[in-house]
Amino acid sequence: PHFSFNFPAPNISSATIVFALRDDPGEWFLDDVSIMDQSGNELLSNGGFETGDTTDWIYCNPNNGAASGSVGAGSSYDGAYCYIDGVVGVSDYLSQTFTVTPYDNYLITFWLSSNSNSVTYAQISVTS
Repeated sequence: PHFSFNFPAPNISSATIVFALRDDPGEWFLDDVSIMDQSGNELLSNGGFETGDTTDWIYCNPNNGAASGSVGAGSSYDGAYCYIDGVVGVSDYLSQTFTVTPYDNYLITFWLSSNSNSVTYAQISVTS
């Protein structure tokens, strides 16, 4: 399903969106990640993973979880590719930093789905 929320920027000049994912024993599918400013300008790069990899994103697997995340084809919401994450037992992380204007509002949207009917965990945060 599609998710959306508003991010009111505090007195900062950049922020980072972080996806922390864990799916035992299935997979998460992430696609169409977008952060728009009030003028409708896209602030993220490669939010649809259409480069076929995680270009412009930072991937972190600090606990060396098995079945870690990567970009793949076939399960995307839109386009040819999406980010697929099946890490087991621990979370791994995907993040991207973007520029903000202090006190402006930003619209964050993304598509996130799981093929599991078991234990799943997804935490999406925006940090400064």
